[in-house]
Amino acid sequence: MIDDNLPLPANIDCEKVILGAILLDNEAFFDDSTELESDDFSLDSNRRIYLRMNEILFGMVEGVRHVDIVTLANYLASKKEIEAVGGVAYLASLTEGLPRRPVIDEYCRILKDKSRLRKIVAVCSSGIVRASDQSETALEVIGTIENQLADIVGKGIS
Repeated sequence: MIDDNLPLPANIDCEKVILGAILLDNEAFFDDSTELESDDFSLDSNRRIYLRMNEILFGMVEGVRHVDIVTLANYLASKKEIEAVGGVAYLASLTEGLPRRPVIDEYCRILKDKSRLRKIVAVCSSGIVRASDQSETALEVIGTIENQLADIVGKGIS
């Protein structure tokens, strides 16, 4: 059985560097982070922030085309999410202590890898539950797990 005390794979520092880099330079978003999805972030607050950044930068927010702490905080507040992400203080903390020139593609690669590992854990956990339930044959459970793992691999490994 799975040890519930084991933390899920994540790299919070990478998440924060990516979000902070985008806040300071919106072009960082279009360079490499466009491969990312909000679900690649392990923290709910970071998922929400990335999702809202996406909406702003892809023109889904009327009149706003640039993301910075002010525009992002305003948009999150309009969605009633500013407190859920930790407030303006958390947004400001994203730009503190950033590397001078973050290599955003490397951080994105690390983040994607952690995301894939979490997906593998979810697939395997589901497989354990299904196998323990015994309502399917072993080959049916294995087939489902194989398909789900193939989907994870199909997203590409960079």
